[in-house]
Amino acid sequence: MASTAERSDFRRRSHRLIDDLMPFPGRLRLSLSIGAICAISTVLSMMYHFPEAAIGCYLVIFLMRANAAENVVTGIGIIIAVSLVVFLLIGIINLTIDFPPAQIAAIVIASFIFLYLDSATKAGEQAGIVALVIAFVLTLLGNVPIGEIATRAVLYAWAMVFVPMAVMAVYNLLFGIPPQKLLREAIAERLEQSANALEGREDAREKLMGLIGEGTAEQEKRLLLIKLLSILRGRAYEFLERTQSHSYRLMLAVSALPEEGPADDAGPARQRLAAHCCALAAAVLAKKDLPEPETYADLPNELEPVAGALADISRVAPLEKGAPVDDPPVAPDIFSHPRHLHFALKTTLAAVTCFFIYTAIDWQGIHTAMITCYVAALGTTGDTVHKLVLRITGCLIGAFFGLIAILFVIPQLDSVGGLAFLIFAVVSLAAWVSTGNERISYGGVQIALAFLLTVIQGFGPGTSLSAASDRIIGILLGNAVVYVIFTNIWPVSVKDEVKRRTAAAIAKLKSLANADQPVRQASTGLVASIQTDLGVIREAVDMASYEPRHMRPGKTERETYRSDAAMLEDLSLALYFRPVVDDETRSRLAVAERRIDAGETAATEETTGMEEAGTGESR
Repeated sequence: MASTAERSDFRRRSHRLIDDLMPFPGRLRLSLSIGAICAISTVLSMMYHFPEAAIGCYLVIFLMRANAAENVVTGIGIIIAVSLVVFLLIGIINLTIDFPPAQIAAIVIASFIFLYLDSATKAGEQAGIVALVIAFVLTLLGNVPIGEIATRAVLYAWAMVFVPMAVMAVYNLLFGIPPQKLLREAIAERLEQSANALEGREDAREKLMGLIGEGTAEQEKRLLLIKLLSILRGRAYEFLERTQSHSYRLMLAVSALPEEGPADDAGPARQRLAAHCCALAAAVLAKKDLPEPETYADLPNELEPVAGALADISRVAPLEKGAPVDDPPVAPDIFSHPRHLHFALKTTLAAVTCFFIYTAIDWQGIHTAMITCYVAALGTTGDTVHKLVLRITGCLIGAFFGLIAILFVIPQLDSVGGLAFLIFAVVSLAAWVSTGNERISYGGVQIALAFLLTVIQGFGPGTSLSAASDRIIGILLGNAVVYVIFTNIWPVSVKDEVKRRTAAAIAKLKSLANADQPVRQASTGLVASIQTDLGVIREAVDMASYEPRHMRPGKTERETYRSDAAMLEDLSLALYFRPVVDDETRSRLAVAERRIDAGETAATEETTGMEEAGTGESR
């Protein structure tokens, strides 16, 4: 029986991997853009003898998004942040240049502060990058003890970041995909997936639930950039703002339909609604006038919310004011919850441990170990181990490509153009993976990083197998140190993430339940935030299989998490669409809140009671 279950799980993961590698609109263009930016950045770094071009390219692969406006803002923001950090570093160098213990203390303090901000604020990855730059530069001081030379090294480190970020910003200004186009494509995709689900196509519901789980945060960020940068105004902006919200409501309405295939009496009506979805999607993509709302005779009650959402899209109906969505830039528990403190301490400890290891044995070639610590750490143990698996796999693939290039390609190159084309080809291939789902994206980042660290040595293409192997060993060492520390010191199980996200979802559901009916039906943003929490819960449960056995939740417990997420999803849809919040819905919400307050994590008598009441069934 166990082997059958394992084979089924392996088959499911294999199908998911194939799906994650399949093309989607814009993926090829984004992959080629990342390859082109990395090639240009490498050529510029070699021409002007800026060090560590591979790390600069890593920043491009890690930060580049489909949204051109976001890339421009990110590039400029990173340049400004690193410029400020340079002034800080020059001061630190003057104070610590002759005192190695003080340098170590500076690395620890700076790393801890920025990693704490990484965990507790919206700065996130950008704060982690600043921590990486500071630590990396300070570790070089032992090799350049003279103050003036050390200061020049700091300026070169600034150039290491400036060149790829500036190229990324300029490239996206000239050739990037504008956010309004991405918004139209997202709205059309929602309409098309809703049509597929209405028609009962295979896997359509799973894909629809995936889109719902993404929430509206990404689209709202695009709308914010359009507004702040004055890309669109007036009716053009209102069109995107309204149809974005109404299209998400449409997906919620379709997801609330029975999961079984369309019934005989509802089949023709579903087909007409699906056809209207497709017509709207085509009009949105073509920037044409939307089709007029259709009238449906004898429409089943269960389909009325779907027809209403489609009518609002066709009319581009104004948005009503819904319940507010509390999404502060700083985590509410920034000083009360120890997870931020633990994350900063563990990552700093891993980085400093790697630094001590390669310094003690005088093996500077494996300095990539410390860099790996900053990019391989995540909140939960399951996420971290999953990321490590992807990075080790990607590292080996990237090292293989680099070895082939060193043996057979680089000796044949006679110009920097040939090297640029080589980098463009391999990085574009790696970017195809990195632009996919988070389940595989880190593998693509590591393929590119390992390849670049292998073939770029100093200020030109590398031909030394020894230097290449040192850098790969460093990456593997960093992954090993992170694994040991994150699985043994304050390990964070997916249980903690599930509890935290469940509590957040219940708090939002209570806010929704206490609102009046017009406000509830206009609270698309709040419902989307709840769906995002539930999507994170499902992803966390999937990551549980990567945790060490002693802290991994059992199968029954994981199924309970999934059924609880399904129950909360039912509650959110009931509160969103029903005109009256009945006593049964309030009772189900109260039971869920009591379970969270009691800290229950597995099937209990109360769970059984919920299932008997029809509230715990899986979708």
